[in-house]
Amino acid sequence: MKNIAIISFLACVALKSVAQANFVKNPSFEEYSKCPDDWNKIHYAKYWQNAIDSLMPYGMEYYNTCGNSSGDNALYVPNNGGFWQMPHTNNAMAGAVMFYNKTSPPPPIPLPFNYRDNLQGHLIKPLTNGKIYCVSFWINSAEATGYVHNKIGAYLDNGAINSIADTAGEEITSVTPQVFTNTIIEDTMNWVKIEGSFVATGNETHITIGNFFPNAAVSTKFPNYWNVYTQYSYYLIDDVSVIPIDLDINAGDDTYVPIGSKVKIGRTKDSTTAMGLDCKWYKKGVLIDSGAIISVNANSIINAVDTYVVVQNICGVIKRDTVNVKTTGLGISEMNFENAYSIFPNPSNGNFSITCFAIPKASITAKVYDLLGRVVHQEPLNFSNKEATLILNIPSGSYILELKDEAGNVQRERIVIE
Repeated sequence: MKNIAIISFLACVALKSVAQANFVKNPSFEEYSKCPDDWNKIHYAKYWQNAIDSLMPYGMEYYNTCGNSSGDNALYVPNNGGFWQMPHTNNAMAGAVMFYNKTSPPPPIPLPFNYRDNLQGHLIKPLTNGKIYCVSFWINSAEATGYVHNKIGAYLDNGAINSIADTAGEEITSVTPQVFTNTIIEDTMNWVKIEGSFVATGNETHITIGNFFPNAAVSTKFPNYWNVYTQYSYYLIDDVSVIPIDLDINAGDDTYVPIGSKVKIGRTKDSTTAMGLDCKWYKKGVLIDSGAIISVNANSIINAVDTYVVVQNICGVIKRDTVNVKTTGLGISEMNFENAYSIFPNPSNGNFSITCFAIPKASITAKVYDLLGRVVHQEPLNFSNKEATLILNIPSGSYILELKDEAGNVQRERIVIE
């Protein structure tokens, strides 16, 4: 008898371990309590604030594509106040003052003398003592700035930095950031990544981004931009991450995709990977995409298996992994019962995994016949996440597995028990 079973070695593989990736809550400012409707509203982005005092009297700006005509449209992306810039990813970003020239005359938009913003976010949980973490964030200079400079960095602690000063925007130079740049950040078009690693003490629950150096230690330039804010610098910030440097790589589980469809691959089971991971994806040696999770198309050939390679770079620690994607015969929208299931492995020791390409709409009964047509096993199948397990304690040999729903639709496959 011809074996007509649709065999998928990809349908039921052991799950790879899931490790927490990015420890920063709301790392790209996408979660918000309210769309920006005025200046100094960074606290609208969930889990973020201006260190010291997030509400009074000054605060950083929150920019988002959401909003309405009754609000301040200078805070909506990309019609920003004094510049035109899209976020590094998605829909939102923050804006912050990080340098103030104490010798200049009062600016057109006055701020307290030597004002600086300190963008503070919360971590999902405290870091582990002695463990090395990679800290990164993306930054871009607004065109409406009086200065560009270096020494922009990130300081991680338990929130004690908030008690160092008693006025929002007060200069804080008594702490040493774990990560900072010595390069002057002056690009107004392309986002620049600031990145570095450090050994945690175990009490870190907050991350604060800013300039923690006195003016004398900061190298500055007076850029040729539209200098509305002549006294101080103004930078945009997005995609903040704190990631264990030894994080395991995970291209995802081998999977299938119906022809004409797409499937997501990568760290799909880790909700903390929204931003922060530097992952490059390759197919046949060609770079095709980047990100912790990507979508790929089904092959144009039924039963073709495509292999994707992901290269993960965490502060210079490079790891690689692969994932296989098999194209099945029909798209789910066109699926009929006669080829709606795959059985894996086949042959097997009697334990089979049955994968349904679409969620079963009725109860399914499995019957197993020997080659003389006698029923040797029968049971209803319980599907969870499109998969069911069939365990057969019968002698080795060839059998016919029949899958039948309440409407009488039938799929039969030849199976082998070794």
